[in-house]
Amino acid sequence: MNGVKARCKNCNGEAPADQFKLHHGFKMMVCPACYTGKNKTVKDAVGQREAGPAGLAEARESKPRPSEPLKPAGWDKEDEYLERAARMRKQQTQAQFAPVEGTEFVKYACQHCKYNFRYNPVKKIPATCPYCDFDIPRVKLSDIW
Repeated sequence: MNGVKARCKNCNGEAPADQFKLHHGFKMMVCPACYTGKNKTVKDAVGQREAGPAGLAEARESKPRPSEPLKPAGWDKEDEYLERAARMRKQQTQAQFAPVEGTEFVKYACQHCKYNFRYNPVKKIPATCPYCDFDIPRVKLSDIW
């Protein structure tokens, strides 16, 4: 069957229209030759997608992430552990547990989405919030009752 030919916007070549594919790098429909990488244009894949994977890795290393605060000199794994432990302790004190009379369940308000549900601290069921799948902080039974 003789199909309709279309012109590739990337290389200006012609190919059957039913063979065109969406290229993730060029972000457009391209001919089979451009899709497989035989033809490289669109300004050489937009400067190899802004310096390509090697240049991207260098750019990531040089820029600190905005969500991570800068660590002081001498910061090591012990400091990381202590920071995590302090964060967990703070999270545990913020937990909203209220015992349900006559059962081993407690009412808990999720810290992430504020969803209220029953939690069994003995069996630790459910392990996460049923609504948002956020972890439930560990709690001592003596702190609840």
